[in-house]
Amino acid sequence: MTGSEKNTYHHGDLRASLIQAAISLLPTKGAAHLSLREVAKVAGVSHTAPYRHFEDKAALLTAIAQTGFEQLTQSLLEVVKKQQNDPEQQLISAAEAYVDLGIANPEMMYLMFGGVLEIDSLSKTFSEKSANAFTGLEQIIINGQALGIFKSGDSQSFAVSAWSLAHGLMMLLTAGQLRDIASSSEQKKQLSRTLAQNLLTGILK
Repeated sequence: MTGSEKNTYHHGDLRASLIQAAISLLPTKGAAHLSLREVAKVAGVSHTAPYRHFEDKAALLTAIAQTGFEQLTQSLLEVVKKQQNDPEQQLISAAEAYVDLGIANPEMMYLMFGGVLEIDSLSKTFSEKSANAFTGLEQIIINGQALGIFKSGDSQSFAVSAWSLAHGLMMLLTAGQLRDIASSSEQKKQLSRTLAQNLLTGILK
């Protein structure tokens, strides 16, 4: 790293800046053609600087996916906070948040769920980050059951159903398969709400 780079970035800032630079390149480059050299150029640092934080491109891609799980978890936390004691609305908003994130960052979602990363080689921290997102969704189900709003039963299975529906819709939308039904942002949001409401009919008491 050059002297100017040291003045520009603190220890943790460079890593975050490199991840954001990589995310900005994903829509045009894709994971397969992303390079550390290009990421360094966008971040405004030397081509060797990324190696201070990432052993290779696979490590950078893993960091991008982890960032995606962190963003998803944060979205779910915000949903719960804004819709206190309203699990029905929490579930609807959670579906919207998931679809919104996927539409805004389809390439990042592909890294998170597309089987690109070697699951067996991922760190414990990564596994925990990915599990946190699911736990946040399951907690909405558990809260609804505790309040007597949702049916009793296996909260994990209900959460898997909700996740699967939201993920399936997100994939269809990002692939352009539903453009005749939902082309505008508002139409996509409405479709997300409708999907979540359809799910609710199955788990409401």
